[in-house]
Amino acid sequence: MIQPLAAQTMHTKEERERLVFERFGTTVGLLPGGAFESRPTPEPDILYSPESGAPRAFELVEILDQDFSATVGQQLGTKDACLAYLEGLPTAESNAFRAQYGNAHIFLGFHDRLTIQRRKKALPEIFAALTGLPPGFTGDAFDDGGPLQDLVDRISVDRGRLRGPLFDVPGVTWVGDPTVDAISGKMAKYYEPQGELSLLAYIDGNPMFPDEVWLPRLDTYLATLGRNCQFAHIYVFDCRTSRVYRKWSRTSP
Repeated sequence: MIQPLAAQTMHTKEERERLVFERFGTTVGLLPGGAFESRPTPEPDILYSPESGAPRAFELVEILDQDFSATVGQQLGTKDACLAYLEGLPTAESNAFRAQYGNAHIFLGFHDRLTIQRRKKALPEIFAALTGLPPGFTGDAFDDGGPLQDLVDRISVDRGRLRGPLFDVPGVTWVGDPTVDAISGKMAKYYEPQGELSLLAYIDGNPMFPDEVWLPRLDTYLATLGRNCQFAHIYVFDCRTSRVYRKWSRTSP
């Protein structure tokens, strides 16, 4: 399985869209053999120019549950904040913490209601509490309603043959099926395409229901689209597996 694009470093929306299209185009045979570029609004996101024939325009949309996206963002932001706080400690304190937890994986179970800013403000108290644990401590800590009860459900420390300290922030959220909403949200938007217009709906980091759950709902929606749909084709593409789940094509008027 190919690494999700969400795990790769990209600087702009346009760069991400070009990577998505490159993977898609290679899968369906548009590439190599043509060229593509990002385009400004009101044009669609990508203009594809084949070696021969008319250009084609592609609008892109990610199939992504917003609650899931927010949870992942909060997890990553919290881990980054922990590392930044450790780096910002005075040298003696930082070295002491690293010596105490040099082989540790620290799980921080913050209360879900705490914002990323509130978590950052709590780090001095949490790091001080961790420093106060016995040398070599492993297991669950502060799960007895202690001084951190308003901040965390629990803190757990594992140790092993690793280079730490490593921080992890568990996160649980309900993930819905955003496929139809992502596609339908593009239907009423206005575009000025060069050539035939297609919609590329792609899956990257979003967990998906089993195929037998989400694909029938998608098929039902696609069956409602008629000749007046502005998109000549709609593709549903998984970047992680390079699989085209569906291709819908508009019938000729």
